[in-house]
Amino acid sequence: MAKGTGTLLRDKPYTFIPLLQVRPDDRRGIVPHNLLDKSRWTGRMTLELSVVTPLHIGSGTYRLIDGRLVQAFLRDGEIPVIPGSSLKGVVRSLAEACSRSCLPRPPVKNNSRLENALPPGVRTRCNDKAACITCRLFGFVGRGKSYRGRVVFGEFRPVGEVQLSVEKLPTLEQPFKDYPQKDNRGGGNERLYYCSFYEAVSCNGPAHCPDCTKEEWLKWFKRLKERLPAAAYRGRKLYLLGEPRSGNQPVETAAPGSVFQGEVTFQNLDEDELSLLCFALGLDGTINLSIGYGKPAYYGTVRTKLLEVSWYARGGLFEQAEYPDLLGLARNYGDHDPDVKKNVDLVRQVLSGERRGPRWGAEGY
Repeated sequence: MAKGTGTLLRDKPYTFIPLLQVRPDDRRGIVPHNLLDKSRWTGRMTLELSVVTPLHIGSGTYRLIDGRLVQAFLRDGEIPVIPGSSLKGVVRSLAEACSRSCLPRPPVKNNSRLENALPPGVRTRCNDKAACITCRLFGFVGRGKSYRGRVVFGEFRPVGEVQLSVEKLPTLEQPFKDYPQKDNRGGGNERLYYCSFYEAVSCNGPAHCPDCTKEEWLKWFKRLKERLPAAAYRGRKLYLLGEPRSGNQPVETAAPGSVFQGEVTFQNLDEDELSLLCFALGLDGTINLSIGYGKPAYYGTVRTKLLEVSWYARGGLFEQAEYPDLLGLARNYGDHDPDVKKNVDLVRQVLSGERRGPRWGAEGY
């Protein structure tokens, strides 16, 4: 990966989804697991994941393939699988990016300059009396009390025979390097992640950030040395989609066209929660998901398809006259909140591939 003074935000394989303020009314009490609420939705989705770009789910082990050691794809016995935890992490991240959700643990600790770099309400820790929509769906770990959420992701197993091949990924470096090191210890690269100099200098505003060079940034930094404006995180990082980049790191991958199938169960969700879940799963086909290893090199893009939904109706007690259209809920998610809608539109632009990632490894990357 090319480094140095030419590193520009424009050339990075990621973008940022703005963090949204979390207002007191956005938090609600958790719903217990030991009761089923007839006014809420409980059921099970059967989903299909189609591999678009080579997918590697790491097992932490190696296999000898054609005389060379290769990082192996995760298996159950000899069957390659995608664990539910891999999908859950991706879906939760998208749900957080597209809702007014908390971020109680900031990216860096013990840095006074970054303590207030998040929007109001974001750092407030959720609890059983007041939890954000993402924590109500996926759970949280609190001081003294935790909540396991109401969505469970099962293991995804192949449909038919999965073609496994060996791809060579580029070596990925740790992206979170402190800069400037003396002032931002533990805070990463200020120019890329949380610069707000445009509030104090005439650098042409946020629109110029993608093209701001290290030399230009240092010029402003030295000029503002004693009166740096408050830092503000650009948002949650979201990797773009693009043409997979090759390198010299052999990994075992599921080839494009491979199909996996599994289930996601949900319990006692209201319409807003179910709508967010359906959108973050990509049920309406407007977004792809990126899972597994190698997202910066555009690996692991998958497309989701809803095959079936089974609604809980024990003995007829929970049968409803009408059930929601899950694809419609995904399609219309965010329409009630203009700020959420902006993030949804941005995520769709990125994960549909409409906004493509730069050619990885290009000059100045």
